[in-house]
Order: sequence, then C-alpha cells, then structure tokens
Amino acid sequence: MKTEETADEDEETEGTVILSRLPVEKITLGGFIDLDFDYYDRSDVADKNSDSTSDLGLGSVDLELRVFFNEWVKAKVVLAADDVGKEDGDDNIKLDEAIMTLKCPWVPLYFVGGKTVLPFGVFEDRLIVGTILEDLYEVDTVGATLGFAPDFYGLDISFTVYEGQEIIENLNDFGAHEFTPDRQEEDDVSSFIANVTLEPIQDMLTFSVYYDSEPGDGRRNQTIGGAFFLDVWKFSLDGEYITALEREKGENGEENKDSAWVVGLAFQPLESVPLALVTRYEDFDDDQSGGQDEVLDHRYVAGFSYKFLKWATFFFEYDYLKYEKESGSDAADHVNELHFRIGLAF
Repeated sequence: MKTEETADEDEETEGTVILSRLPVEKITLGGFIDLDFDYYDRSDVADKNSDSTSDLGLGSVDLELRVFFNEWVKAKVVLAADDVGKEDGDDNIKLDEAIMTLKCPWVPLYFVGGKTVLPFGVFEDRLIVGTILEDLYEVDTVGATLGFAPDFYGLDISFTVYEGQEIIENLNDFGAHEFTPDRQEEDDVSSFIANVTLEPIQDMLTFSVYYDSEPGDGRRNQTIGGAFFLDVWKFSLDGEYITALEREKGENGEENKDSAWVVGLAFQPLESVPLALVTRYEDFDDDQSGGQDEVLDHRYVAGFSYKFLKWATFFFEYDYLKYEKESGSDAADHVNELHFRIGLAF
C-alpha cells in the first residue's frame, strides 16, 4: 500500500516537463478520465416495487499539476469534476486539492498544508464504488499536518488540525446521526487528527491507527480507527475498522455510537497479465435498536480490474446492498447494483 508521500516520490520521476526555465526543478501535468455505466435493480430504496434504472456519465475528470521546487519543497493542485452528465450529478469544476509539502533537510519532519483528504482512514476499495467507511468518515477539507517520518520500519507519526465538523456532518448526511433541533455549532479551529502508520515488513505488511476529535453540542465527537494491509504472493488482504468513542446526543437524546468495518481481498492470478480479482465485505452498525428504512446494514462487493493498455483500465463491480427495514414498510430490504468503468490516465 502506497502512502501519499510514496506516491508523490514515485511520480517525481514520471510525467512530462512542461516548463523548464522557471526557478523550479520540474513541473508536470497529468490526470485521468473515468467513463462509468451504472445499473440498479431498484430506482428507489424507499419503494421495493420501484423499477430498475441505469445511468451513464463521466464518473470523474481530474487535472493535476505538480510543481517540484527542489528536493524538499513541492506543491500539487487538482481540479476535478464528478458525476458529469449523470442524473442528479454536479457538472461544476471544483478545487479538489491544493497543497504544499515541505520536508526538513536535517531531521525527518514534514509539513503538509492546504485543501486535501486529511490522514484519517485508509479507505482501500480497489474498484469503483468507495467503501462505506469513506462515506462516513472521510475528512476532506483545509488542514495543516505536521509529521515525523524517520527511516525506521515505515514509521510515520502525524498530527493534523482543521476547522469544522466533517465526520459528524457525514454521519448526518448518511442518516446515521440526527442532530438535536437546538444544536449549538462551533466554528473555531479545534478539530484534530492523530495518525500513526508502521510498516514492519517492507512492501508486505502495514498497520495504521488514527484518532479524530471534533467539537460538538455539549460534548466532543471522538472517533478512532485502525487498518492493516498484507501482501503475500499473489494475494492482497486488507481490513479496516472505525468506531465512535463519544458522540453528541442525537435528536431524541440517543448516543448514536456508530461503527463500521471492511475486509477486502485481491488476487492477481498471473504476473504477466495485469488482471486483479477483487472481493469485499462491509458492515455498518448505527447503534439503534430495531430496523430503520433505507439504513445500510451490510454490503458485498465482487469484481475485477484489467489494465489493457498502459494508460487504460477496465473495471467491473457487482454490489449487493442489504438494508434495514421497519416492520410492514414498503421500503426495499436489498438492492443489486452493477458498475462498469473505463479509466483513462494521461
């Protein structure tokens, strides 16, 4: 599993130098386009008798600019558009990432500041649809990270600060936490993440643990998680678990101590053929008794990816989503989905 830092270092030797006379070592331009086709056997989870539906569009379009000032300073800017042409999609171009990375030449310290996905969660998906953990717990906002990464079994310790309540807002959007009507919001920069990654066996075994704390109404919203990645022979196994330590009370005074976990397995049968077979299981617990309509309980994922050209990859994914259901409800208790993607990188 590659970290952001490792991926950046790999790409320092790739790409096209588009300007060479500026006071920088290298400027590269790249990106990708994903063409997606999606099929759902029910168009509305709230109605088990609803017809099937399909959707075609650009899953994502990214344009990435990297500037390498020298060995210790680099910057990255990514413009993105998601779900272009899809039903209920947003065709607007947005600033997805804008970060500056500074490394200290004397001690193994680094600093990352700007708009990006902050270091809480690993979210290994391998295919098309992101994991439930990403939906619930991804922190994508402006932040500042100070890290310590000595050359010692891949150790990376970082501390990040940011403004806002990203995780609790994700939970509210997902329907896993209902805010109290008179909720008091706090807007100061008092959210933070602590993250530790260790690679005891290089290119084979990696562990990560992480903790997030955000301000809440009456109490802080605290979340903790951990992940591992194991690569042996032709198999890659990964697992991740994230749970609430403490939550502000919900609309009816409930605790809402949500949790979710994911385990995935990938198999590459032939070293000479860039084909990967992938399966994944995801489970979500909203910490509420009884069934609630349209609340995801668990999901099975199976599919494959095949890189048929150096710059082109085909993906196929089948998802079976199992939902909670109230007694006597007309809501669906499961949905079958098919997803196809052709990804083009440049």
